[in-house]
Amino acid sequence: PPGKRRSSSRSSDGGAMCGIFAYLNYHVPRTRREILETLIKGLQRLEYRGYDSAGVGIDGGNDKDWEANASKIALIKKKGKVKALDEEVNKQQDIDLDIEFDVHLGIAHTRWATHGEPNPVNSHPQRSDKNNEFIVIHNGIITNYKDLKKFLESKGYEFESETDTETIAKLVKYMYDNCESDGISFTTLVERVIQQLVHLLVLHKSSDSLGS
Repeated sequence: PPGKRRSSSRSSDGGAMCGIFAYLNYHVPRTRREILETLIKGLQRLEYRGYDSAGVGIDGGNDKDWEANASKIALIKKKGKVKALDEEVNKQQDIDLDIEFDVHLGIAHTRWATHGEPNPVNSHPQRSDKNNEFIVIHNGIITNYKDLKKFLESKGYEFESETDTETIAKLVKYMYDNCESDGISFTTLVERVIQQLVHLLVLHKSSDSLGS
């Protein structure tokens, strides 16, 4: 794919930015309800960083086996403030909120829109495909996303949002689908993707550059 990577940031002086939060419980039993409550509370503390929309990505299965659950990622996204997302979470009927997880990783994002209007499709997490094989939350601007998108579309990957972030998810999927061996690690996969991204660099007079 085309492109190089350089360091990236967003302005800390009132410029557009997003809030990112993750919660891992490892051999500490938590119900999905407790996990979602923690993710929502994390976003509430970060809401000043973006209030156009918000979303979470969690293990979506209702199985006792954590690996089976992890293969069924569920996305819940909503336009508006975190409160609207919280209300949407509690409306979910296909997800058992009371199932308990011994191991679980959830990610959450509150968005300040830069590419694409505020709506659920443009909200994060962005996904690699309809099966949610890879999901991404991101703060920053991918300045070469149009070139990456054109390349990925030429390879048959279909886009559903207007965001630059979706190109990351699709690029991960492309790299994974075309890796030289079945033994590629997730760390190596991410490193290869990052090498293809060109990020906007913003320096603020009162601080060093802020990585996104």
